[in-house]
Amino acid sequence: MPVLAAGLVALGTLLAACSSSSTTSTTTTTPPGGVISAGNAAFLAADLKAPAGSLNASGSTFVQPFFTKAFYAYNSKNQGLQINYQGVGSGAGITAFEAGSVNFAASDVPMSTSDLAKVPASSGPVVQIPDTLGGVSISYNLPGVTKRIRFDAPTLAGIFAGTITTWNASQITALNPGVTLPSNPIVPEVRADSSGTTYIFSNYLKAANPTAWTLGTSKTIPWPPVAVQSPKNSGVASSIKSTPYSIGYVELAYAIQNNFTYASIKNAAGVFVAPSLVSVAADADQKVNVSATDFSIVNEPGAASYPISGYSWAILLQKQTNDTAGAGTVKVLDWTTHTGGGQDQAASLDYVVLPAAVQNQDRTQLLTVTGTSGQALLTK
Repeated sequence: MPVLAAGLVALGTLLAACSSSSTTSTTTTTPPGGVISAGNAAFLAADLKAPAGSLNASGSTFVQPFFTKAFYAYNSKNQGLQINYQGVGSGAGITAFEAGSVNFAASDVPMSTSDLAKVPASSGPVVQIPDTLGGVSISYNLPGVTKRIRFDAPTLAGIFAGTITTWNASQITALNPGVTLPSNPIVPEVRADSSGTTYIFSNYLKAANPTAWTLGTSKTIPWPPVAVQSPKNSGVASSIKSTPYSIGYVELAYAIQNNFTYASIKNAAGVFVAPSLVSVAADADQKVNVSATDFSIVNEPGAASYPISGYSWAILLQKQTNDTAGAGTVKVLDWTTHTGGGQDQAASLDYVVLPAAVQNQDRTQLLTVTGTSGQALLTK
């Protein structure tokens, strides 16, 4: 049995719990968006072997459960290559990438123009590709209430801005007829670090509620004093679990692992939808062409769409400075982002398999990555 890199071992219990939860979710074997281009499986089989050694990566905790399982599977097929991934938050991952201390980073929001300006021009354009697709759940700890609660964007905006302060506030009770809600104060749970999950959530609040949400769309938000701030998805999940009458936003895998109750959210079609493989895929299918400059898929139309959905992105240099590490990086990311490779691990952890168009786009981008001689490190 291959040895897991030290940075991955800590998530072993999360993987077991997430895997056991897969029976509660709908799974698919065909990626949403269509059929992958011909020859994909043969390409993966022919180009699977990567150089021995290790790669270092860091960033998003949104993607961490998926990366843990996918990289373990890759390591089992490529003995000698270890991928040390540290879930430190999207912002910290980008900072590490800018400093040149990791082979690749992961972020739930691509690098901004100001971020890209910090990368040496000699490294060429930065390549940014979607690596996972998932939903951000609105999870809560509400003693005595067993029925799934419903929220809309204005109500969530009020809760997380600190203007709706009790569970039985009129805005919440109006959305939940027949549910007896307590008068206890609401405890909003939010991220303390620079977080792509925060970006997706705040992006949704702004897109669905442009006039009432005034705290901005960003990886960091000026939360009100009432909000409890914790680092990482795991930190927010832990705080929700231990704090009665709390509510927070966490990636769906963390909500399922902790046996949270999570809300149904009113989407752009006016339908209340809970996050699932089906509802996140329905949202993504409304916008099949995404890029590092046009990446948001929150609040897409469609009655079945879950509106707080998003991609996480892998980030690497187009001009690699080490041929061995560069070849390992492009090969593992190509394997991870394709059906027949890492995407086969997605559904068991309640992530959606990347749409076929995105998988093909990812390969096109990875084929542009070169080594020190200028030759492509991934071949057709």
